[in-house]
Amino acid sequence: MKVTVRGALAAGFILGMCALCVRLGFWQLDRLQQRREGNAALASRMRLPPVGVDAETADSIRRDPAAFVNRRVRASGVYLPGDVVLRGRAHEGRPGVHLVTPLAVGAGGEVILVNRGWVLSPDAVTVDAARHAEPGERAVEGILQQVPVTRDGGAPSSGGGRTTYRRLDLPTLRRTIGRPVLPLYVQQLPEAGPAPPAGLVRIPLPSPGEGPHLGYAIQWFSFAAIGIVGLAILVFRRRDAAAP
Repeated sequence: MKVTVRGALAAGFILGMCALCVRLGFWQLDRLQQRREGNAALASRMRLPPVGVDAETADSIRRDPAAFVNRRVRASGVYLPGDVVLRGRAHEGRPGVHLVTPLAVGAGGEVILVNRGWVLSPDAVTVDAARHAEPGERAVEGILQQVPVTRDGGAPSSGGGRTTYRRLDLPTLRRTIGRPVLPLYVQQLPEAGPAPPAGLVRIPLPSPGEGPHLGYAIQWFSFAAIGIVGLAILVFRRRDAAAP
């Protein structure tokens, strides 16, 4: 069977694409392993006893916030005025916002943010936060999460007399609140603490699933197999056609 330059180039292209698909398949398997390890680490941290937010713990969080991410936490204090409204948050298919409120804990002036939950907002921006206030001494339980530092200051947007944000941003919040804010916030969980005010829905943690990585890996390996089988069929057909 005579091999033409065009045929050799086509075969090389197909084999190269197959090799790329195999590489992408193993990459997805690597991501699956990372996801499983992350889930195991999350489960391990959540089994640890809850930490309390006092002056000593606050200093430890400031020194090494990563060591406390995904830890269960209990904090008691009084909410400060000025809810941070995170716009564009959906819950069960309905538009709304999240209310994040600074909680003053202890006598040392420590402030930790608490994501108190979701509130219905037809435009996913406008909300009367005062209707969902939780005054007085409050006991909060939840999971510690990182307060990000963003490039756009949390994407603030002013309208209707209130500034809303797309996401949290630590430097912006520290300037806005005017007090030292810990670099972690509390995601208040629905199963812990007293019932929220009417209309405020505590947000559960997302399910620690494995994601679509295994399915994607199977797809990439399948594409590679299809390419190799297709190339083999073409080679055998051309060989048979060239046979006397």
